[in-house]
Amino acid sequence: MTSATPERPVQRVTARERNILLVTGVAHFQAHLYMLVFPSLALALRTAFDLPLDQVLAISFWMYLLYGLGALPSGIITDLWRPRGMLAICLLGMGACALAASRAGSLGHLRWSLAGLGLFASIYHPAGMALISRGVARRGWALGVNGVCGNLGVVAAPLLTGLLAVALGWRAAYLVLAAPALIGGVLVLCLDISGEVEPHIPVPADRRTQGRRVFYFALLCMAMMLGGIAYRGQTLILPAYFEQKADFLAAAVERLRWWPAVGTKTVAATALTSVAYLSGAWGQVVGGHLADRHDLRPLYCLFHGLSLPLLLALAWLTNLPLLACAFAYAFFAFGMQPIENSLVAVLTPSRLRSTGYGLKFILTFGVGALAVRLVGVWQGQGGLAAVFPWLAACIGLLLVFAGLLWWATRHERLRAFQGTVAVTADPEGGRLV
Repeated sequence: MTSATPERPVQRVTARERNILLVTGVAHFQAHLYMLVFPSLALALRTAFDLPLDQVLAISFWMYLLYGLGALPSGIITDLWRPRGMLAICLLGMGACALAASRAGSLGHLRWSLAGLGLFASIYHPAGMALISRGVARRGWALGVNGVCGNLGVVAAPLLTGLLAVALGWRAAYLVLAAPALIGGVLVLCLDISGEVEPHIPVPADRRTQGRRVFYFALLCMAMMLGGIAYRGQTLILPAYFEQKADFLAAAVERLRWWPAVGTKTVAATALTSVAYLSGAWGQVVGGHLADRHDLRPLYCLFHGLSLPLLLALAWLTNLPLLACAFAYAFFAFGMQPIENSLVAVLTPSRLRSTGYGLKFILTFGVGALAVRLVGVWQGQGGLAAVFPWLAACIGLLLVFAGLLWWATRHERLRAFQGTVAVTADPEGGRLV
């Protein structure tokens, strides 16, 4: 293992870095918020269109597919153009498609409005993550802060959507939630987010070294693809699963004479989902903090390894134990994200950083969209509880690829903080960027 570069003192966050964190945080919040509005509306849409749940869930297929497939072309365009323009297009486009969804007069109209929403949301990750990794010195910490913003979108989506759907109808959820994206698009154009702190390090010309770098990234890509299936699968079914298996909150609310009886179960289930995902924000902070101080590979394996038994336990628990297990699972499932995003940054050159993140998210969200189809098959075999063991199997296979990456790079130290080891020396003389 090579020796680390001497650590430099941690610099204070500059005004430009704060602007980067602000605009990327707003965009990250909105992207995840929109992707989880639909699962929280699935039960309301089932009633509105008089369809079985599996057919309602299928409406979201193109949204989730394009959310992933759009990431790679978005990353390439961002590397050739500029992140500011892409983030503005992302936010303004999401807001416009949310407005279109609120006006949908048929299932076909709703399906393609959601597809557009997924396509514009796909811009965020390759543009935003690359902007952070190149423009903020404390990379792991910044990715953790940005992850908290995305996690808050995950937390807010079920509860806000459930309340709006019950009080004003499902269309109101898309109508009201369009406003923050449109405002955020204007904000992106008004703030200074230019400049980079990452030093230029030449990409090694040696073909053998380049081949190893590609192999390392390919192993990480396989792990991220499996993680994407597990992530999308659990977010898709958790609100409906809480409605079936955790009725303690609904029963308590129904005893309140002033609370309307209609929609109580839906609001209670979405509220429990928000509570469960709330721990993910804490996990993001912890994961980002650890990513700046320790080797990324054991952290990556640790967080995923601890999430696996919790994912299995979700299939067997009910009521408060189910909520506690989901709370713990979200900590590790979301907490690993700044670690994973730091790994992508370490294993990709700066000039292709957006493309690297595009490849990641085309796998995690594009291939992860297969979970929409897979969940339908698994749910048909034994109900929603039958889905969780299959998702746990995906995490088990993910750990195999993560272990192979750890073994293949055993002579390296992969660290996130640019003041220490953002780039590690190759024992044969090359440089891994």
